[in-house]
Amino acid sequence: MIKYNLRMKRVEKLVELAQSGLIEALELIIEKYYPMVVKISSKYYAPWAEFEDIIQNGLIGLIKAVFYFDFEKSSFNSFAWRSIESEIKTFITYLNRRKNKILSESSSIDSLNEAEGSEQADYSLEDKNSSVIKNAFIQIIKEKIMNYLKDIEIDIFEMWLEGYTYKEIEKKLNINLKKIDNTVQKIKRIGKTKIDKFILDQIFSN
Repeated sequence: MIKYNLRMKRVEKLVELAQSGLIEALELIIEKYYPMVVKISSKYYAPWAEFEDIIQNGLIGLIKAVFYFDFEKSSFNSFAWRSIESEIKTFITYLNRRKNKILSESSSIDSLNEAEGSEQADYSLEDKNSSVIKNAFIQIIKEKIMNYLKDIEIDIFEMWLEGYTYKEIEKKLNINLKKIDNTVQKIKRIGKTKIDKFILDQIFSN
Protein backbone atom coordinates (compact mmCIF):
# COMPACT_ATOMS: atom_id res chain seq x y z
CA MET A 1 0.00 0.00 0.00
CA ILE A 2 2.84 2.38 0.85
CA LYS A 3 4.60 1.72 -2.47
CA TYR A 4 1.34 2.19 -4.36
CA ASN A 5 0.92 5.67 -2.88
CA LEU A 6 4.57 6.51 -3.53
CA ARG A 7 4.32 5.72 -7.25
CA MET A 8 2.47 8.98 -7.84
CA LYS A 9 5.26 11.11 -6.35
CA ARG A 10 8.05 12.86 -8.26
CA VAL A 11 11.49 11.31 -8.04
CA GLU A 12 12.87 14.24 -6.03
CA LYS A 13 10.21 13.60 -3.39
CA LEU A 14 11.11 9.91 -3.35
CA VAL A 15 14.75 10.83 -2.82
CA GLU A 16 13.79 13.14 0.04
CA LEU A 17 11.73 10.37 1.65
CA ALA A 18 14.52 7.83 1.18
CA GLN A 19 17.03 10.19 2.76
CA SER A 20 14.69 10.56 5.73
CA GLY A 21 14.63 6.79 6.23
CA LEU A 22 11.69 5.43 4.24
CA ILE A 23 13.05 2.18 2.83
CA GLU A 24 10.04 1.73 0.52
CA ALA A 25 10.95 4.98 -1.24
CA LEU A 26 14.49 3.73 -1.79
CA GLU A 27 13.23 0.41 -3.15
CA LEU A 28 10.93 2.24 -5.57
CA ILE A 29 13.81 4.42 -6.80
CA ILE A 30 15.83 1.27 -7.46
CA GLU A 31 12.89 -0.19 -9.39
CA LYS A 32 12.41 2.97 -11.46
CA TYR A 33 16.10 3.45 -12.26
CA TYR A 34 17.01 -0.18 -12.88
CA PRO A 35 16.71 0.24 -16.69
CA MET A 36 19.13 3.18 -16.50
CA VAL A 37 21.60 1.08 -14.51
CA VAL A 38 21.40 -1.72 -17.10
CA LYS A 39 21.84 0.77 -19.96
CA ILE A 40 24.95 2.29 -18.39
CA SER A 41 26.33 -1.12 -17.42
CA SER A 42 26.03 -2.32 -21.03
CA LYS A 43 28.60 0.31 -22.07
CA TYR A 44 31.32 -1.38 -20.02
CA TYR A 45 33.15 -4.66 -20.32
CA ALA A 46 35.24 -6.39 -17.70
CA PRO A 47 36.78 -9.74 -18.75
CA TRP A 48 37.13 -10.71 -15.11
CA ALA A 49 33.51 -10.04 -14.11
CA GLU A 50 30.02 -11.17 -15.02
CA PHE A 51 27.62 -8.60 -16.46
CA GLU A 52 25.47 -9.05 -13.35
CA ASP A 53 28.43 -7.94 -11.21
CA ILE A 54 28.65 -4.72 -13.20
CA ILE A 55 24.91 -4.15 -12.75
CA GLN A 56 25.18 -4.76 -8.99
CA ASN A 57 27.88 -2.13 -8.68
CA GLY A 58 25.83 0.23 -10.82
CA LEU A 59 22.96 -0.21 -8.36
CA ILE A 60 25.32 0.62 -5.52
CA GLY A 61 26.20 3.82 -7.37
CA LEU A 62 22.49 4.60 -7.67
CA ILE A 63 21.86 4.10 -3.95
CA LYS A 64 24.87 6.24 -3.07
CA ALA A 65 23.45 8.93 -5.36
CA VAL A 66 20.23 8.93 -3.34
CA PHE A 67 22.03 9.63 -0.07
CA TYR A 68 24.64 12.05 -1.46
CA PHE A 69 22.22 14.04 -3.60
CA ASP A 70 22.04 17.79 -2.95
CA PHE A 71 18.74 19.23 -4.18
CA GLU A 72 20.29 22.66 -4.82
CA LYS A 73 23.12 21.56 -7.12
CA SER A 74 21.68 19.45 -9.95
CA SER A 75 18.84 17.24 -11.12
CA PHE A 76 18.72 13.78 -9.62
CA ASN A 77 18.75 12.13 -13.05
CA SER A 78 22.10 13.61 -14.06
CA PHE A 79 23.58 13.11 -10.59
CA ALA A 80 22.48 9.47 -10.52
CA TRP A 81 23.91 8.84 -14.00
CA ARG A 82 27.32 10.17 -12.95
CA SER A 83 27.28 8.22 -9.69
CA ILE A 84 26.37 4.95 -11.43
CA GLU A 85 29.13 5.41 -14.01
CA SER A 86 31.66 6.32 -11.35
CA GLU A 87 30.91 3.23 -9.27
CA ILE A 88 31.15 0.93 -12.28
CA LYS A 89 34.46 2.48 -13.36
CA THR A 90 35.84 2.10 -9.84
CA PHE A 91 34.80 -1.55 -9.79
CA ILE A 92 36.39 -2.31 -13.17
CA THR A 93 39.58 -0.43 -12.27
CA TYR A 94 39.80 -2.43 -9.06
CA LEU A 95 39.41 -5.73 -10.90
CA ASN A 96 41.95 -4.81 -13.56
CA ARG A 97 44.50 -3.75 -10.95
CA ARG A 98 44.00 -6.95 -8.98
CA LYS A 99 44.18 -9.14 -12.07
CA ASN A 100 47.35 -7.46 -13.32
CA LYS A 101 48.95 -8.11 -9.97
CA ILE A 102 47.85 -11.74 -10.04
CA LEU A 103 49.13 -12.23 -13.59
CA SER A 104 52.52 -10.76 -12.72
CA GLU A 105 52.85 -12.98 -9.67
CA SER A 106 51.51 -16.23 -11.15
CA SER A 107 53.87 -18.81 -12.58
CA SER A 108 51.23 -21.28 -13.75
CA ILE A 109 47.61 -21.57 -14.80
CA ASP A 110 46.87 -23.45 -11.59
CA SER A 111 48.15 -20.66 -9.38
CA LEU A 112 46.17 -18.12 -11.41
CA ASN A 113 42.97 -20.09 -10.93
CA GLU A 114 43.60 -20.32 -7.20
CA ALA A 115 44.23 -16.59 -7.04
CA GLU A 116 41.00 -15.88 -8.87
CA GLY A 117 39.02 -17.72 -6.24
CA SER A 118 40.70 -15.91 -3.39
CA GLU A 119 40.23 -12.52 -5.02
CA GLN A 120 36.49 -12.86 -5.18
CA ALA A 121 36.51 -13.49 -1.47
CA ASP A 122 38.63 -10.34 -0.95
CA TYR A 123 36.19 -8.03 -2.69
CA SER A 124 33.58 -7.21 -0.08
CA LEU A 125 30.86 -6.34 -2.59
CA GLU A 126 30.92 -9.87 -3.98
CA ASP A 127 29.08 -11.33 -1.01
CA LYS A 128 26.09 -12.86 -2.75
CA ASN A 129 24.25 -13.32 0.54
CA SER A 130 24.13 -9.56 1.18
CA SER A 131 21.63 -7.26 -0.46
CA VAL A 132 22.81 -4.53 -2.80
CA ILE A 133 21.25 -2.00 -0.42
CA LYS A 134 23.28 -3.25 2.53
CA ASN A 135 26.46 -3.23 0.44
CA ALA A 136 25.81 0.35 -0.62
CA PHE A 137 25.19 1.41 2.97
CA ILE A 138 28.45 -0.21 4.04
CA GLN A 139 30.28 1.86 1.43
CA ILE A 140 28.49 5.03 2.50
CA ILE A 141 29.47 4.43 6.13
CA LYS A 142 33.11 3.83 5.17
CA GLU A 143 33.26 6.95 3.02
CA LYS A 144 31.64 9.15 5.67
CA ILE A 145 33.95 7.89 8.41
CA MET A 146 37.02 8.44 6.22
CA ASN A 147 36.09 12.11 5.88
CA TYR A 148 36.97 12.52 9.57
CA LEU A 149 40.24 10.57 9.52
CA LYS A 150 43.84 11.52 8.78
CA ASP A 151 46.07 9.52 6.43
CA ILE A 152 47.49 7.08 8.98
CA GLU A 153 44.07 6.72 10.61
CA ILE A 154 42.62 5.70 7.24
CA ASP A 155 45.30 3.01 6.93
CA ILE A 156 44.41 1.75 10.41
CA PHE A 157 40.69 1.86 9.58
CA GLU A 158 41.09 -0.17 6.38
CA MET A 159 43.24 -2.82 8.05
CA TRP A 160 40.87 -3.01 11.02
CA LEU A 161 37.93 -3.55 8.65
CA GLU A 162 39.85 -6.35 6.94
CA GLY A 163 40.16 -8.15 10.26
CA TYR A 164 43.78 -7.43 11.17
CA THR A 165 44.59 -7.59 14.88
CA TYR A 166 46.12 -4.65 16.72
CA LYS A 167 49.45 -6.49 16.77
CA GLU A 168 49.36 -7.10 13.03
CA ILE A 169 48.50 -3.46 12.35
CA GLU A 170 51.31 -2.36 14.68
CA LYS A 171 53.83 -4.47 12.79
CA LYS A 172 52.58 -3.52 9.32
CA LEU A 173 52.30 0.24 9.88
CA ASN A 174 55.05 0.59 12.48
CA ILE A 175 52.90 2.49 14.96
CA ASN A 176 52.20 1.85 18.64
CA LEU A 177 49.19 0.01 20.01
CA LYS A 178 47.84 3.06 21.82
CA LYS A 179 47.57 4.99 18.55
CA ILE A 180 45.74 2.05 16.98
CA ASP A 181 43.28 1.74 19.86
CA ASN A 182 42.68 5.50 19.95
CA THR A 183 41.90 5.44 16.23
CA VAL A 184 39.50 2.52 16.54
CA GLN A 185 37.68 4.25 19.41
CA LYS A 186 37.52 7.43 17.31
CA ILE A 187 36.02 5.44 14.44
CA LYS A 188 33.36 4.01 16.73
CA ARG A 189 32.49 7.49 18.03
CA ILE A 190 32.18 8.79 14.48
CA GLY A 191 29.90 5.89 13.62
CA LYS A 192 27.62 6.67 16.54
CA THR A 193 27.48 10.45 16.09
CA LYS A 194 27.95 11.13 12.37
CA ILE A 195 26.17 8.25 10.61
CA ASP A 196 22.39 8.31 10.19
CA LYS A 197 20.69 5.86 12.53
CA PHE A 198 18.55 4.67 9.63
CA ILE A 199 21.63 3.53 7.70
CA LEU A 200 23.15 1.82 10.73
CA ASP A 201 19.87 0.02 11.41
CA GLN A 202 19.82 -1.35 7.86
CA ILE A 203 23.33 -2.78 8.34
CA PHE A 204 22.84 -4.37 11.74
CA SER A 205 19.16 -5.32 11.61
CA ASN A 206 19.83 -8.80 10.19
